[in-house]
Amino acid sequence: MKTMDVFFIMLFVAWVFSGASAQTCRQEELTKMPGVWKAGLKGSTSGVSAVDLAKEKEIVAKVFNIIKEHYQPMGCEVSWSGVYGYNPAVAKDWAANPFGFGAYFLRYLCDKQKPGQHYVDVATPTSLYVNFNEFHWVKAAEIADDREEKFFRFRSLPENKEGYYFFKEDVDYNDKIKKYTWLFTYDNKLPYRNVTKKEYLLNMLDIFNTKIEEADKNYALVKTKNFPAEDMRYYTESHASTRAWFQKPIDEINNMLKTLSEEELSEPAIITSRGDGFPLSDFVEMGKQYSDILIKPDLSYYNTKLPLSAPQMFSIVLTISHGDPVFEHIYTTISKAIEENINEFKALLADQSQVTMRLEF
Repeated sequence: MKTMDVFFIMLFVAWVFSGASAQTCRQEELTKMPGVWKAGLKGSTSGVSAVDLAKEKEIVAKVFNIIKEHYQPMGCEVSWSGVYGYNPAVAKDWAANPFGFGAYFLRYLCDKQKPGQHYVDVATPTSLYVNFNEFHWVKAAEIADDREEKFFRFRSLPENKEGYYFFKEDVDYNDKIKKYTWLFTYDNKLPYRNVTKKEYLLNMLDIFNTKIEEADKNYALVKTKNFPAEDMRYYTESHASTRAWFQKPIDEINNMLKTLSEEELSEPAIITSRGDGFPLSDFVEMGKQYSDILIKPDLSYYNTKLPLSAPQMFSIVLTISHGDPVFEHIYTTISKAIEENINEFKALLADQSQVTMRLEF
């Protein structure tokens, strides 16, 4: 055999084996591949002074460093960014600035379209949020006037762990996705309070009456138009149906306000949907599955003499889609880091004896 022929045969064999190797992508190997922290897009910083912003970034850096010290990304890329500033219109009477950071865990996945290659996931159900002066929907501010419901819905009661509160809940009734929340507050207090049954009923009464008033105004406008008789008949029937739809719960609310005792009306409002689309939910006992506990911010919790940047409460929210080895590593590592550094996190709460001049905008 000629030397040149041998050379081409060896070259062909090398190409085949290198190609076979390149086409091998094993998901189990990707889960053990060292990952990276990657800075994401920077958020808006409107509504916060330069002095407050510098202090907020310093506080966020402390939390971020604690997490990074105990969690090394494995099998994923962690896209993170700080969140500072806010839109004052989303709430009113702000007692403290909301700020923090968010992180999204994007797995390394084998590319089925390109054998031997992998890519970074484009979306993820697994995330970590650290929110200062903010707890889920509850902000250090009153609910905005233009929000219909003057309350927020929550599905679980906090477990007091002597120094912080802990919540565990399902996400959209998904058995795999769980949300774990550590809430750090002053003196075992909560930055929100329960909405009473009376408050709920009066709020819904106002909403339903407004719906009827809007329907009446729209119908009055329709009557000024020269619509054909068939169209007017449709509009008339539609208006009557809308009125009847909201009048029924209005009648029920008025009846409850008359028949329930003041003691019953002062009880916490725990509600659940009737399941038939009826706009008024039923009151149920605490702990009923899929029920909503109604809460609203309690601004008496805050010390208004502290700087707006002072962390007066904060939450760490870890959402995990269980079952995936990458996500399980995130859960075990980060939850352990949080639990083992509880005192360090508690120390981030502002000293209430600190008094300063606030910068207003």
